[in-house]
Parts: sequence; structure tokens; C-alpha cells
Amino acid sequence: MIGGTATALLPVLRADGRKAGPSPVEAAGPPAEPARPAEQFDEMYGGRHIQGTDAGVLIDGRPLHLMRRADGGYLSVVNHYESFPTALATARAAVDDLGGAQLSLAGPASH
Repeated sequence: MIGGTATALLPVLRADGRKAGPSPVEAAGPPAEPARPAEQFDEMYGGRHIQGTDAGVLIDGRPLHLMRRADGGYLSVVNHYESFPTALATARAAVDDLGGAQLSLAGPASH
């Protein structure tokens, strides 16, 4: 049994470990994309004042909690089931969904 194991491992033991794996340049992968500028907006939409950036949104002075998706889109606490390409598009959709209701000042509940 020992002889069989040694025979099976012989090619592995003889291999040059320095040749294994990608080069440091290959391991680093493609260059990172440059950071995109932050989205900023301040507008009236549907009779509501929307202002903010891609990091935070206010609707009539009340915070709309946004969540960033892995694909770069956004979700809001108003609509967890639809993704939007920008924070502004998410805020506009929240205004549409809210109708005449106001956002709560209490903030979102923990998930």
C-alpha cells in the first residue's frame, strides 16, 4: 500500500512548485473601473420634494432608506420587490407608491 501511494504521489512531488498558479499580474485580475461620480439631485416630483445622493435620499425632508444591490441597482423600504437603476429613479418610484402617505420618521425596522 505504501508503494502504491508513493507511486501515485511521485508526479506531484517531482513537480516544480514555482510554476504552479497564475503569475502576480494574472492573479491581480483586470484593472478596476474608475469610480463613478456621486449622483446628486434636488427636484419636485409628484408634488413631493426629493433631494439626495446615491448615498441617501429625503422625500419631503424624511429619509428614504435605500439598499444597494450587487448589480449596482437600488431597492427602497417602500418597494423591496423592484430594482431601479439609480437612487433618483428609486425615490421617484417611492413617491408613486406612497401616494399621499408620508414616510415614517421612525426609520426602517431591522431585517
